[in-house]
Amino acid sequence: MKKALKYVFLVLFAALASIGIYEFIEANEPVETEGNILVYQDDLEKSFLADTDYTIDEPKVILNPYGNSPLTALIIFETNDLTTPTITIKGKDGAEDITHTFIPNKVHILPVYGLYADYENEVVINVSEKEKTIKIKTEALPKDFIKADITENDLKNGQFYFTTPEDKNYTVAYDNDGEVRWYLTGDYKWEVQRLNNGHLLISSDKLVNLPYYSKGLMEIDLLGKIYYQYDIPNGYHHSVIEMPSGNFLVASNNFKDGTVEDYIIEIDRNSGEIVKEINLHKLQNNNKENWLGINSLNYDSKTNSITFSGENGNMLANIDYKSGEINWLIADKNNVPEKYQKYLLNTEDIVMPNHPQSLEILNNGSLAFINTKDDGIYLTIYNIDTKNKSVEMVSEDKLDDEALDANITITDENNYVLTAGSYFKEKNNDKTFTIDTDTDLYNTAKLDLYANDTYTSGAGTKLGSLGITETSKDISVLFHKSDETVIDKYNLSFVKEADRLVVTGTFKKSDDVQIILDNFLTKRTYDMVISDTPYENNNNKNEEVTVSKYINSDDIYGKFYIYIRINDVNYKLWKYVTF
Repeated sequence: MKKALKYVFLVLFAALASIGIYEFIEANEPVETEGNILVYQDDLEKSFLADTDYTIDEPKVILNPYGNSPLTALIIFETNDLTTPTITIKGKDGAEDITHTFIPNKVHILPVYGLYADYENEVVINVSEKEKTIKIKTEALPKDFIKADITENDLKNGQFYFTTPEDKNYTVAYDNDGEVRWYLTGDYKWEVQRLNNGHLLISSDKLVNLPYYSKGLMEIDLLGKIYYQYDIPNGYHHSVIEMPSGNFLVASNNFKDGTVEDYIIEIDRNSGEIVKEINLHKLQNNNKENWLGINSLNYDSKTNSITFSGENGNMLANIDYKSGEINWLIADKNNVPEKYQKYLLNTEDIVMPNHPQSLEILNNGSLAFINTKDDGIYLTIYNIDTKNKSVEMVSEDKLDDEALDANITITDENNYVLTAGSYFKEKNNDKTFTIDTDTDLYNTAKLDLYANDTYTSGAGTKLGSLGITETSKDISVLFHKSDETVIDKYNLSFVKEADRLVVTGTFKKSDDVQIILDNFLTKRTYDMVISDTPYENNNNKNEEVTVSKYINSDDIYGKFYIYIRINDVNYKLWKYVTF
């Protein structure tokens, strides 16, 4: 009898437990999910390339084919013979036309770049002595768009000024009338760079850490098609260069060291793997807030060396690429650790670097960079004599009275494009052209709209990894509060991206916060750094800041229920995430 009662009790307990677990599971909601951009673009492409059986008389036209480049289109048609098509995008109100000839083919998939916004664009197709004119109507620019005022310029036909924003805004190309002729809808920072294959290299539109450290890099064409997405564990900032090998040399970070912008990495172009790491924090005193601030990189194949500028360290430096050893330094002796002072060059007769930016090596080997003085910024040029360990001051030209931050792209020995604040300026053969905008810009490049890129179909590829997110000591959630008002109180949001969970909230700097993921069998606890920098900032503890915690999908699988711990109190949020 006792055995039977015990059995009944166990069955009843199991049933009640099952009901409780079922109700617990049903009461939780999944977090918001963001789609995979590579999958999304591949689906779009498969759809519009499923049928190419169109003719020159009635071609297929797809505006904004990849969903992120509204002033581009694809024209698709077939010909019986191998033919060489040419397209012409007609200029508006007497502006110059843009003409481009494509490679011979029978199936023609023609990218159209440089359409006008809010306009019925006229595009002329010529193939085998046959001409067809089509009209492509575009939508208006977003209301918050960057406007430009260009009164005079020196652009050649088909050239455009490509600009990137200082803060959240649009990556844009302007023609010689100040008309917007291309833009991306995502939030891309830093540089727009033309690669040797004609594609563009831009930052990811997502962050790995505040305030501006990008998740990685993307290789795209002007249609917005992503060919490669490179994830970088400690992010990308300020500068990247394409090496002669095709690999990328990237200004990155090492957040575990508690510093930022002291790190250079090389990324294998084909695998996305980090194949070289150079930690330059050694050039600074061991203080986590005394960071070097690398903001420009240059590779010299003749000497196999890297030259860089360190804004916070007031330093220019050159290191051997193979060994990572220092070749020379230009800096105040008092700012350099004693063991590295032997690498300092003789700087007796020069104006010293002060918050140097945008360093470039000229064709004659001289160094050109932007230097800061009390009365403004200057384009400063040095000659380096490594044999005699000395520096010669070649020239110092004042660029702006008020700008604190600026970037410069040297177009040839005596000419440049300067970006400072809300304007960019081109100096070309003793002529200067200034272009004003209504937002702060980061960088400007003068690029051809059509380069040597060739449209290629196929899914984009994700390379590299964000790495495993570090966990802290596990915290029990047995005792917790079921208070969903905490979500509104702290402006909490939860988004599952393709490769990570993003938790965002607004807290005081004095708050102690952890994210806890629990699936009964295992538990993971993650500390949130409540600071507007990647490391803890204890200044003004009552100040509120909005921060995000990025929990990468590497080495975490399955369904997890989300708790948040704020100042030693656990809160059940009735949400779950699936990795």
